Amino acid sequence: MLLICAFAVLAYLPALQAGWIWDDDSYILDNPAVQLPEGILHAWVPGATPQYYPLVFVSFWVQHALHGLDPFGYHLVNLLLHLASTVLLWRLLVALRLPGALFAAALFAVHPVQVETVAWVTERKNVLSMAFSLASLVAWVRFLQDTRPFSARAGWWGASFVLFALAMLSKTTAVAVPVAMAAIAWWQPWTERTLTPTFAKSARAASASTKSLLTHSTRTPVPAANSAQSLFALVLPFFIVGIALGLFTAWVEATFVGARGAEFARPALDRLLQAAQAWWFYLGTWCWPRGLMFVYPAFDGPVWLRWFALASGLSVAVAAIISMRRGVRGAMVAFLCYSAAVFPALGFINLYPLRFAPVADHFGYAASAVLAPVAAWCLVRAWRAINERGVPCAIGSALAVVLVASLAVIARGHTAKFANVETLWRTTLPDNPRAWLASNNLVSMLLTHVQESMDAGDTAARGRALDEAARLAEITVELAGTIDMPVQSNMSEVRRLQGRLPEALTALNAALLLEPNAPGPHWQRGRIIELMGDFAGAEADYARAVELSPRNGIYLREWVRWLTKSGRLREAREIAARIVAVDPGDAESLANLGALELEIGEIPAARRDLRRALTMANGPLATVIAVRCARACLAPPVDPESVLQARAIAEQLVRETEGGDPLAYVLLAHAQATLGDPKARETLARADELLAKSSAEVKELAAAERAATEALLSASSPAATLSR
Repeated sequence: MLLICAFAVLAYLPALQAGWIWDDDSYILDNPAVQLPEGILHAWVPGATPQYYPLVFVSFWVQHALHGLDPFGYHLVNLLLHLASTVLLWRLLVALRLPGALFAAALFAVHPVQVETVAWVTERKNVLSMAFSLASLVAWVRFLQDTRPFSARAGWWGASFVLFALAMLSKTTAVAVPVAMAAIAWWQPWTERTLTPTFAKSARAASASTKSLLTHSTRTPVPAANSAQSLFALVLPFFIVGIALGLFTAWVEATFVGARGAEFARPALDRLLQAAQAWWFYLGTWCWPRGLMFVYPAFDGPVWLRWFALASGLSVAVAAIISMRRGVRGAMVAFLCYSAAVFPALGFINLYPLRFAPVADHFGYAASAVLAPVAAWCLVRAWRAINERGVPCAIGSALAVVLVASLAVIARGHTAKFANVETLWRTTLPDNPRAWLASNNLVSMLLTHVQESMDAGDTAARGRALDEAARLAEITVELAGTIDMPVQSNMSEVRRLQGRLPEALTALNAALLLEPNAPGPHWQRGRIIELMGDFAGAEADYARAVELSPRNGIYLREWVRWLTKSGRLREAREIAARIVAVDPGDAESLANLGALELEIGEIPAARRDLRRALTMANGPLATVIAVRCARACLAPPVDPESVLQARAIAEQLVRETEGGDPLAYVLLAHAQATLGDPKARETLARADELLAKSSAEVKELAAAERAATEALLSASSPAATLSR
């Protein structure tokens, strides 16, 4: 088992060095339920998190408290949970005395289909739910194997139930667990006993007339509690909890996540045919894990192929029934467990990811816990048949190692695609050029690169990023422009940056037709029509964005800017205070509040907030805040302590700018004049020299402070000025 875990660690090692991808931001980076002290309570409130899997967000909350937003720790826990599931699966198969238990665990551990779950932090829900599910099944088997009276072994049943509930609170795909429990208990006998040397002798002694490897058993007779009636009573609570939480998840997906709309309004027959294709897809991908990708194309094959998938799936079910009627229950157990494991992802239930692709590798994670033992059993049986012809056992062991190692190598290569979000989208598009989710998210990233290039003054990089964004945005609109609001929103931003404002406005109007109550497009449209001169319309859109998302810092800041521009400073101050309340640790927001307080004459409050902001800031922002803080300290009514602080700030600014900032000299001269320092005139003269070479904007910024300084210098008594 240690060797298997080592193989798995090597396979997923690149994931430990990976960053965040796709919706890790909504799950962790931008999630108050993870980052706020009271977030551990929010995790239990429906709608407070992207999905209602409270134990997942509690685990994220604990990790954030321990090591912040370093992705290494989150990836490490995902890997450790996967390894724990590997060990638990092995223990379960050993308890069931299934042949090839160790081999099955190895297949489960390193199979390439597992990469998406292990390497994607958001899929903590998969690995956590799987660990609890397998632990629940281990406890269930211990309960069944215990021949003591029910009261003496009820603890195992209780442990199994609690672990199952924890699995459901991690991800409701654990709803398959009760099906597996019932199937295991019904499977009489459970498994072959003659496939390992340990059991061979006792098996032959127990029965000399073995009809089938699957129907022979030497285990202690199953207790009376496993009769049909007792079994129903034992598993009923599991089914009740599973169905209730499963239906609740479906409601959450539709109400909070967005699994609703035209994409999900499909006829029942269409759902059934797609479900049949998905059923075979997960089985086929597991058996031949090539061509794995993050976003799979839609099932666009001929109609007859869809009907063939359904017919062949039904044929498998019929074959399992026939096998069962002949006394071999193993095939039916495998069929039921696999079907239950993939059922939540077959499309009968509206799940948000299904709007992007009909299948996904992470939906096949639960099925791997079924397919790995079945594959191991088949391969062990086949090898034993070959071994009877005199082929050495060592060759079989070597082939098993080669198979596991090959899967690990494939998995490691696939893991590299999850290095970061840009790598993920760029590797997805060559695999599936019609993956509009990938192209649209890549457009979003390129728009970020455009802004970064603009900030850095790199016009060439800006042009390259914008050209690529425009090309991808046009493709994405063609693929999904009529169904997805963010696609049109991104197109609008591309056109705005290109200066094509009418086209940008057209795209935003299309976005708002798709989602009229989405705040983002209202905010974007406000910016566009403000540039086009429709100020009344811009104000209406800004106000609507804030109304729809009253805690969003971007929309609130834009609203503050608009109110300030409109001269409604007191309203702007109230909104600025709301921004600070949402994010008290943001120095820029606190400084903006202080600047507004200064403008409306709330001098003590302005000094307090700007001083605090100055202690929090660094870099260019600290320089801007320092200027504001010095101005607030010099604003009337003045006091010696504030003036001394203003002088210290101004002197620091002069040093930091190496004597090249005229505003720093004006502030220093103002402070010196207020204190009656004779150096004030000399300092002001230096400021005038620099202002003569400055832009009109800088001169305007310095005008008020310079006028105040001149007035002080013209006064007969600086001390009298300070006392005023």
